[in-house]
Amino acid sequence: MRQPPILSQRATQLAGWRWLAVASALLAALLTAACSRPAPVALVFNPAPWQDGEEHAFLVTDVNSNRAGVATFAMTTGVGAEGEPLWSLTRTTQTQGDTETLTTKLSTAGFRPTSSYLERANAAGTEKVDAQYNGPVVDMVLTTRAAVTTNQRVEVPSDVRESATLPMIVRALPLASGYATQLNAFLPVAALLDRVTVSVVGDEQVTVPAGEYDAWVVTLDTGDAVSRLWIAKTAPYPLVKFIDGRNKATFELENYRTAQP
Repeated sequence: MRQPPILSQRATQLAGWRWLAVASALLAALLTAACSRPAPVALVFNPAPWQDGEEHAFLVTDVNSNRAGVATFAMTTGVGAEGEPLWSLTRTTQTQGDTETLTTKLSTAGFRPTSSYLERANAAGTEKVDAQYNGPVVDMVLTTRAAVTTNQRVEVPSDVRESATLPMIVRALPLASGYATQLNAFLPVAALLDRVTVSVVGDEQVTVPAGEYDAWVVTLDTGDAVSRLWIAKTAPYPLVKFIDGRNKATFELENYRTAQP
């Protein structure tokens, strides 16, 4: 039997009201979640908590929790071309047949990069990326495994940091419950510029091969990937654990040395 027109209209109205109620509830939930996030504060770094000769050694596992290799992060002091003091951060990873060494020179105030040099080698050959930061541009020389060299210039904000250094330099931020800030980050090997939101999302007692640590849980959100860091609450605030938001690798601290013996 065909439904009377009035009943049909009422059914349509009820369906519309239900849809409106669901949409309103969803909007309210989104607004509540947005309001619960702390507003980012201005980016201000504390003095470096690390010392010359500091070294982190990590065990690396892949997205399936299989052993993938090892990695080290080493901090040393240096001097720039004009005699200015610099930090040198060298990250070395040996994972699944690849060996990668990345050395980034950083200013001592604000930890902005002045240069970086990457070598990535495997059975197929070696690729290299030499990046020089010159104010609002990065000049790069890229060499493929087939020994083909190209030059590239990318415009960046003058306050940019290098993406690979973030897990280390975030340790110099005034981390605390509810803390958030934003910064610009550049990845030379992919010529990728990100606007990164740094947030303290909690704290945990975390156990890794190096021991047990009371740590801040910090996220690095680029908009399309979220990395997660566990940073010890006690100076010099070592990086205890790190999950890379893009390749999903997990780094767990195996050994930590504060300075050269």
